[in-house]
Amino acid sequence: MKWRFSALGPLVLALCVFALPLHAQTSDVSTKPTAHVWYDISQEVRLSGTVSVVEKTPARGTEAIAGSHLIVETSTGRVKASLGRYALKGKSPLSLSSGQQIQMLGVMKTVRDGQVFVVRVIQVNGHQYAIRNERGLATAAIARGKANSGTTGGTL
Repeated sequence: MKWRFSALGPLVLALCVFALPLHAQTSDVSTKPTAHVWYDISQEVRLSGTVSVVEKTPARGTEAIAGSHLIVETSTGRVKASLGRYALKGKSPLSLSSGQQIQMLGVMKTVRDGQVFVVRVIQVNGHQYAIRNERGLATAAIARGKANSGTTGGTL
C-alpha cells in the first residue's frame, strides 16, 4: 500500500502543475501589414497647367504605366501624367486637347527610371472626373458612360 502512495504523489503533483492556467506574454510591438502601398493618398498634390500632348495609346514599350498619358506644361516644367486605361476610351471619354487648361490631383511616382504623375482626379472645363479610387486603382466608370463628376477623398 505504501508503494501506491509514493507512485501517485508525483502524478498528482504533475496534474496540479498542468491544471494551472498558462498565459503567453504579450508583445508591446505592433506589426504593420506587409502589403506594399503603391498609391498613398496622404502624398497627393495638385497640379495646374496646360495640356501640350495627348497620348491616347502610347507606342508599345514607351509607356511607363499602361493607358493614356498627357504631357502637361506646369509652372515648374513639363509633367507626364498617367490617366489610366479608361479615361480616354469607352462610351463617354474625356475630351482633352492641346492648349486646354486642367487641374490634376494625384501622386508623383518613379516608374522605369522616369517620373510619372499618377492622376486620381482631373478637372476639365469646370467638371471634375474621378480617374482612380483612393487606392490608385483605375475606375471603369468613364468607359461605361457613367463619368463621375463628383469625387470622394479629395477635391481640386
